[in-house]
Amino acid sequence: MPVLRLVIMRHGRLIGHFESTLASTQDDCREIASRLPSEDGYQVSLQIADGERRLLESTPAGIRVLASETLFKSVPEGLAGAAGRRACRRQESLS
Repeated sequence: MPVLRLVIMRHGRLIGHFESTLASTQDDCREIASRLPSEDGYQVSLQIADGERRLLESTPAGIRVLASETLFKSVPEGLAGAAGRRACRRQESLS
C-alpha cells in the first residue's frame, strides 16, 4: 500500500495534513476533502510517498538507522480526476 498524504490549507495557510497507508485511504481523502469547501477558502492537495531519507550511524559494531523520513511528491492534477476540477484536489486513481 502506498503512503498518501492529504495536505490541508486555508486561505494559503497550512492547517495540517492527514497521512495514511490503509486500503481505504483514497476514500478517506475524498471524504475529508468533500468536507472542506473551496468556497470557505480551503485548498486540499494530495501527495504520495516517493522515497525515504535516512540518517545512519556507522560504528565498528555495524550500521544502524537513527532516523528516517518519508519523502512525498504531489500527485499530478491529471490523476485527481473529475473531482480535481474544483479548487480542491483529491485523488481518484493512482493507476
